[in-house]
Amino acid sequence: MKPRPIGISILALLFALNVAAYLFFALLAVFNHGALVAVLHMFSPSGAGPETIHRSMGRVQPLYYSAMAVLTGAMAVGFWKLQNWARIVMLALIALSLVLMTTEIRSLLAAPTAAAITLTLVRIALSVFWLWYLLRRPVRDVFRREAAAA
Repeated sequence: MKPRPIGISILALLFALNVAAYLFFALLAVFNHGALVAVLHMFSPSGAGPETIHRSMGRVQPLYYSAMAVLTGAMAVGFWKLQNWARIVMLALIALSLVLMTTEIRSLLAAPTAAAITLTLVRIALSVFWLWYLLRRPVRDVFRREAAAA
């Protein structure tokens, strides 16, 4: 078995950290909604970020955050065990994220701020980087070898 690429270990760790973040958000949504709104606002300069869509969820927020904790936990395990379905789901989520970011361009152009532009560029750069990384032949081959071994 070929060793796990460092980028895959990093993704597994990031997904594991996401579980904790989503559980924290779920607790805030239930017990201190004002703090949750403040955190979402901090992550969304000039509306470029998750605030609008998360605030529109209303009472469903705790369920959404709990479901995302489960999904990101499964993704963490999938990446750690080099399961190809996790790589494919991640590629699909990156593509969806890039498409949805295009819907934010109008609000970004209407009231551009340095923070909003920077956040958008960082999100695009990270998405493109991980898309490129997960599509590289050495990474694909490691996942395929694990699938063939199973």
